[in-house]
Amino acid sequence: MAQPPINVDSLGPKGDGIYRSARGSIYIDRGLPGDRLKARFFRDAMGVSRGEIQTILTASPHRQGPQCEHYDHCGGCTVQHLTPLYYQDWKSGIILNALHRFGVPVQKILPPVFLGGGTRRRATFTAVETRGKITMGYYRRRSRAIANIENCPIADPRLLELRATMLPILPSLLVPEKPLDIFFQIVGQGVDLMFTGPIGRRGQPDPDVLEAIAPIVPEAGISRIGWRATPRHPIRTLLEFSPLQINFGPLRVTLPPAAFLQPTPDGEAALVNAIMEGLPGAGDFADLFSGCGTFAGHLLNRGRVDAYELDPLAVRAMKKATGGQGLAVHERDLFQEPLRREELNRYDAVIFDPPRAGCPEQAEAMSSSRVQEVIGVSCNPATFSRDARILCDGGYRLESIQVIDQFLWSHHVEIVGRFSKSNRRGS
Repeated sequence: MAQPPINVDSLGPKGDGIYRSARGSIYIDRGLPGDRLKARFFRDAMGVSRGEIQTILTASPHRQGPQCEHYDHCGGCTVQHLTPLYYQDWKSGIILNALHRFGVPVQKILPPVFLGGGTRRRATFTAVETRGKITMGYYRRRSRAIANIENCPIADPRLLELRATMLPILPSLLVPEKPLDIFFQIVGQGVDLMFTGPIGRRGQPDPDVLEAIAPIVPEAGISRIGWRATPRHPIRTLLEFSPLQINFGPLRVTLPPAAFLQPTPDGEAALVNAIMEGLPGAGDFADLFSGCGTFAGHLLNRGRVDAYELDPLAVRAMKKATGGQGLAVHERDLFQEPLRREELNRYDAVIFDPPRAGCPEQAEAMSSSRVQEVIGVSCNPATFSRDARILCDGGYRLESIQVIDQFLWSHHVEIVGRFSKSNRRGS
């Protein structure tokens, strides 16, 4: 029996159109509110009801043509079909809806920052040889198949040049039928290159692998090459030609292999500006989940800083950094051992930027502290709102939020929230 036409009712936080059927919500890939369409329904591997568009009978007024030639088969940039104004309203709405679900009132919504394309400084391409044919690109949506990607409007053009430089040597690197992840990160004028997966004739680096790579190094400006067998294995540095260094305020850090940086330089600057505008003019600060010092370095312009981080490589990099007068670095698992109330009370302000899962244990400890200013940074509206609820239950008020979108055409979005407590030290 033919499936009758349906109307898409709303757009979900992950960019799927939602059709509310008599049996419950069905998530329509690339559907938009106002679309009338025919779709094929199915359940995915997780048992979620989904729909695949077959025919659009009446297009939503919020729909536009994709901006990339690879949009139909690439797994990234899932919402290129949204008009710019609707896209911006939807992204801001993701955060506001999450706060509403957790009952967190916000006093002020600051003007959002929406960044354009062509500036993403890191990318992971996957290469595979199948029946003698090499493909290098991104995974297709909800698939382990790889789409060949030659252009990418969100990426720094140098990443596409690096991809092209890599293509001629792939036959010497790939194990047939075994995907190899190739990570590039641009740091200033240098490039960090890392392979993940089986490589070369033996499935791991050998002299033949290094000999194949060597000719492209000068042309590509590669500073360091690393390898790991799987994402769970430590990175082994194969070659290093020059240190990869970056400035965070007065702090100059030599980055460890595949160090986490914000996806775009402009996004990093916007996050730093949002944090600095919410801080007191001077004081003692704690930077929780500090990474390699993205925020801690800039905080040094205002006073003394304690940085707390789990990753030993990031901790070591900060301890060896130059320009770190006034910075104390602590290796600490804040999930297992959050800063206690009495430790927190030493600070004039605390900044926390946890992984996507958030930090409810640390939020619980902060909620009972006397710290007057707390600033949270997150790329997950749901866990940010949950942790915000914990802080508010402890007497904090969410003074402001700011949306910073450096994940163009995806459902990911950054939030900076400023919390305050009216108490004073010694009260």
